[in-house]
Amino acid sequence: IAYLDIDEMVVAFTIDDGFCGADNPDGDMTEEVGALFKKYDAQATFFVTGSHCMHTDKEKIENLLEDGHELANHGMYDWPYNNYSEQEFIDDFKRTDIILKQYTEQIPTWYRAPHAKLSKTMQSVLDDRGYTHVVCDGFANDTEIPDPQWISKYILKRVKPGSIILIHMPERGVREWNYQAMELTLKGLKEKGYQITTFSKLYELTQSKE
Repeated sequence: IAYLDIDEMVVAFTIDDGFCGADNPDGDMTEEVGALFKKYDAQATFFVTGSHCMHTDKEKIENLLEDGHELANHGMYDWPYNNYSEQEFIDDFKRTDIILKQYTEQIPTWYRAPHAKLSKTMQSVLDDRGYTHVVCDGFANDTEIPDPQWISKYILKRVKPGSIILIHMPERGVREWNYQAMELTLKGLKEKGYQITTFSKLYELTQSKE
């Protein structure tokens, strides 16, 4: 799924690679990102990489959940899995799931393949578990372009009702520009009249219309 068909002015905001890289112990910005979304009365789906959880306090993640955000599986590591065998991918998926369930049992059945590389083997494993692969239609290559104004402008120009927006998690010293990109995007979406929510809530809205 790259977007959902809906007439209402609602979009899903997704954040990849939360929360903080294993090699960047002082880079965590979970609290700041949470406060930013609260400022704009917005919620997001955090597609969490299992290895990015070791430097973030559990309380900070639980606070996100209390504010209406959700966690979803993004694999253990920020690398492609399309050449993994079935068992290797299953093992990785399960390891990530165990980590996420330290914070909540309410893990939705969404998965996002790192680097958007999905093999037939991966798809088969997801199908067996009742998971849906969720990508996006609003992404501005924010891992490579350190220009928050350009990132937000690119996304806002293309957004439509039912869009799935992606901005990668900022860290101090790593993609830190994405914090400003998030704020500019959230501000722009609100000015356009959009409600900003999790993918699960957007999906529920589309199902209720059927």
